[in-house]
Amino acid sequence: MKKIITVSFMMILILSADLIYAQIQISGDARFRPRMDLDDRSEAGGTNKSDFYYMYRIRLNLKADIGDGYFLSTKLGHNGIAYYGKMATGLNADVFGAYGKDYRENGKRMSVDFMELYGGRTTPDFGFKIGLFGVNSFNNIVYDVHYLPSLMIDIPFFIFNTDALYGASVYFKAGPGKLTLSGYIDDARGFALEDKDGNEIDNINDQYTFAADYEFSASDWKLQPMVMFTVADSAAAPLTLGANLTAPKLGNFTLSAGMFYSTSSKTESEINYTEYGMVGNEYSAWKARVKLTGKLGPGTLTWFGELGALNNKYEIKPENNNDFLYSWLSYKFTIYKSDAGEFSIAPQWRLMKYDNDAGNLRTRNKLEVDFDFKF
Repeated sequence: MKKIITVSFMMILILSADLIYAQIQISGDARFRPRMDLDDRSEAGGTNKSDFYYMYRIRLNLKADIGDGYFLSTKLGHNGIAYYGKMATGLNADVFGAYGKDYRENGKRMSVDFMELYGGRTTPDFGFKIGLFGVNSFNNIVYDVHYLPSLMIDIPFFIFNTDALYGASVYFKAGPGKLTLSGYIDDARGFALEDKDGNEIDNINDQYTFAADYEFSASDWKLQPMVMFTVADSAAAPLTLGANLTAPKLGNFTLSAGMFYSTSSKTESEINYTEYGMVGNEYSAWKARVKLTGKLGPGTLTWFGELGALNNKYEIKPENNNDFLYSWLSYKFTIYKSDAGEFSIAPQWRLMKYDNDAGNLRTRNKLEVDFDFKF
């Protein structure tokens, strides 16, 4: 009798587990990328560097459907540049007292981190999310020009912020489209400090960014006007506005574009510090992208080109103008595809040019091949 009860109890656990696991969606991707990196800064008196190296990454997505539209979602990956690790460039821990020997240079491994972790609710007319979530910065240049105007091109927000922000976002169905309102926690290191007599020693505010966009369709055109502004007293506080536009499909191809203008009136004396890619003075910047993607022959062609400019204004120095040009060309072949996933190969060429008033500062070419597994 005891065995029967035990077996029955185990069967109930197994059936319950099946029901629980059926609510969890698992997906992910892995990539191996050999790259030839040609970085020429010789025109500005610098160096001309060529480097061939290998990159790799894996990302695992888990989404739990709680019911009635409520969900919990997370992404596991490496908290490195664009989730990547670099092959054979690091050492193991010095467990044998042999730290630094060349034969162990291939010992480094990537760590795995929570790259996204958020919950919320999704319905046709209303939804929200809160936590650490992705913002699709690869396809929306507003984050590049708003947060990183001195870098601006070569998808810097995706690279350096791994496409995610802390905060909350809510959307509503409004008229013919969808209105989305978001608030982001950019920097939570603020604090107030007083001495024993109550006199203020230091007072640094946190930094927040707020965003609003309205996405709607008209005659097969899709338009998304957007505005972002930052509230801060210890770093640049820009205001950015513009729009993304997607044209009706032309044959196998889709044409889209985006343009955004950003400005910050903070002067150097008002700014205590600046982050990498931000600007520590009064400035104005703009960036535009045109993107074309579609089926061509046995594969998919993707190209996008970008232009941008940054005008710096200083209190005691002359104005400084910076111009940016960027192009990304990719052709993807799908080698195998099934209901469970796919394997594809995509050769790519990426060109970046950076000039200022003095002339060309940098020309960088990246020639690479992506080997992608998706499931």
